[in-house]
Amino acid sequence: MKKIIITMLVCCVSVAWAQVSHNSSPGTAINSSTCVDNTSGAGGITDTIVFAETGTISDVDVRVEIDHTWRGDLQFDVSYSGGGGNVYLAGDHDGSGDNYYATFDDEAGTTCATTCGVTTNCVGTATAAICQPNSPLTAFDGLTSPGTWTLSVCDDAGGDEGTFQFWEMTVSGSGGLPVELQGFSVE
Repeated sequence: MKKIIITMLVCCVSVAWAQVSHNSSPGTAINSSTCVDNTSGAGGITDTIVFAETGTISDVDVRVEIDHTWRGDLQFDVSYSGGGGNVYLAGDHDGSGDNYYATFDDEAGTTCATTCGVTTNCVGTATAAICQPNSPLTAFDGLTSPGTWTLSVCDDAGGDEGTFQFWEMTVSGSGGLPVELQGFSVE
């Protein structure tokens, strides 16, 4: 009987991970003592999300769900362990509205100050407000993953309180997945 041996060499197959989302539900109290420096992201409450996916980042969106009695007190910043600095998402707009449920997306049609303004609403499902952040999330485009994302939330005024309920990072990109094909034989 003739034995045929086929040996496959190691090859690298590129796989696009397109879009991956991870979330966290910290349930942390927010009050006026949680904001130290609202322009640098220092101070406030922080929570992290780890991305294990490997690749190059091409787009980032951040969704937040904050229950609060005066959303105009709130400020949001996001940073990434892989670089890009501290991105100021939003803050200090709409003095009297309750709660802040929004998705920060560079491709949105309006800013969060407009979308979550005095006459509009950021309450309900997170899709109720999709808006551009104050600083562009493109600061993270071209960076590589894996890495850790950190969201900072702070309340820069007294008298009102809230809860950091939920947040989600959605990262688009592409990456390589090394695949080793082992030798095998056919008889």
